[in-house]
Amino acid sequence: MTSVTLTNCSKDFRYPLFSVTYSMVFAVGLPLNAAGLWIFIRRLGLHTVPVIYMANLAMSDLLFTLSLPLRIIYFITARWHFGNTACRIPGMLFSVSLYSSSLFIMLISVDRLLALVYPLRSRALRTPTFAWLTCGLVWGIIMALSVPVAINHRATWDNNCNVLRCFEHYGKEEWTMGFYILLVVTVMGIAIPFTVILGCTLTVIRKLRTISCTMMNKNQVICIFMGNLFIYSICFIPFHVAFILFGLQKVKWVSWTTDFFFAQTITMCLASTNSCLDPLIYYITTKQIKRNNKTEATMMTTMTYRGLSWTGLEACSF
Repeated sequence: MTSVTLTNCSKDFRYPLFSVTYSMVFAVGLPLNAAGLWIFIRRLGLHTVPVIYMANLAMSDLLFTLSLPLRIIYFITARWHFGNTACRIPGMLFSVSLYSSSLFIMLISVDRLLALVYPLRSRALRTPTFAWLTCGLVWGIIMALSVPVAINHRATWDNNCNVLRCFEHYGKEEWTMGFYILLVVTVMGIAIPFTVILGCTLTVIRKLRTISCTMMNKNQVICIFMGNLFIYSICFIPFHVAFILFGLQKVKWVSWTTDFFFAQTITMCLASTNSCLDPLIYYITTKQIKRNNKTEATMMTTMTYRGLSWTGLEACSF
């Protein structure tokens, strides 16, 4: 193979773009999520529901960042060096991280809603045991969905460039199966969680407008929910919209003149930044939890002693 052919095979704009993006995500996401996981386990302890959810979210992001060196090497060298089995691992971990993050963010939003609106009535659901069972269910669902992703995500031989490819160069059969998988995980892992988070956000905002906060600023409460929606609007939704439109073209179900390949590439880079943005949730949520732990305990004790009902929103605390 001549040097001209080698150049043509590796000059695609995706290779430098993905190389830079994944390198930056690895450099930022690895220490942030490792530090976050350490803080949750060693400093805060896995004794409260939101900390348990956030620790699982950090673990999910950490798994993805640990797989990035394989992607970086591939896009720098424009060839796959590690065989067919190893090719399945980064693709599977990308899906595991993306959809488990989505579900854990949903659980964090639901937990914050219950803590704010129904603190007494939801106490049976907001226990560490229930949180661990829920996390186990999430991991079980995600791992089950990742199996067909791994099976479909194999290395392929590029005859034009005479190199082994990974993450690309799939045939119609792989694209057809992959598109069906994409539709399922989009509904279960993105559409449903986003609808739940949006509902939680609107409910909290509507309730906050009717009361006066004395223990915490309303904007600080809303910030947690808006942060979750921000991550969806940047990382999850654009990628899946572009990927579905691109997939429709690849399986030849539509014949649009617009090529969504560029949009799919850019939004995939944005999706990978999820592991860098999730620590914002750790920071905001943990800050408010630590600030309001003593306040909530005092309010709960006082109201119980007086035989009164406390909605949680009167104090705007967690």
